[in-house]
Amino acid sequence: MSDRRMASIFPECDQLKQNYDKCFTEFFQKFISSNYHHNYAVNPCDKLHQIYRDCVEQSNLPHPQIISDSGESRFNQLERILEQFQENARHLGVIAADFGARSQEPFNQKIHTLVSGLQELDQMRSQFMDVKVPLELLDVLDQGKNPQLYTKEVLERTLLKNKEVNGKVETYKKLRAALLKELGEEMPEDTITYRNIRDIMEKQ
Repeated sequence: MSDRRMASIFPECDQLKQNYDKCFTEFFQKFISSNYHHNYAVNPCDKLHQIYRDCVEQSNLPHPQIISDSGESRFNQLERILEQFQENARHLGVIAADFGARSQEPFNQKIHTLVSGLQELDQMRSQFMDVKVPLELLDVLDQGKNPQLYTKEVLERTLLKNKEVNGKVETYKKLRAALLKELGEEMPEDTITYRNIRDIMEKQ
């Protein structure tokens, strides 16, 4: 079987993901062999998968804590379901790539699991009607990039725009001060009247 492992989007969790991928690949190779006596209720890689998931949850950025009836935030719940769906889809691809006489049953089980995952996602749809996803973010995902890089780029652009606006504000303040100085020299009485009216309006 060729190496199909994909790096984790969280570098600090990558080794844990590789450990789990290696475990599952070796387990599946044994599972499809004709002399393997297996127990369908036991997955020897579950513990490694849980360790990897714990690392991802700790590394991920905090989400707004809108708590569901189960005590889990809707975003954490969605993330968990999507991660499980992605992992099941990857397993399905591995099974299909080395399909054999004993692969049909686990293949059917994975398809059923994927369908159940899609149904669960569809049921959660109403919980996210208020969430707006920028179209630019979808382009980033299509390119296979980390969505957190998009957040970083947006923050950097916002910071630059803020500096630009602040610079313009300071320029206008200096221009106003220069104009008032010139007006004060040319029309002192009118300038005093203007300043008094401006002070009154600012206090209201």
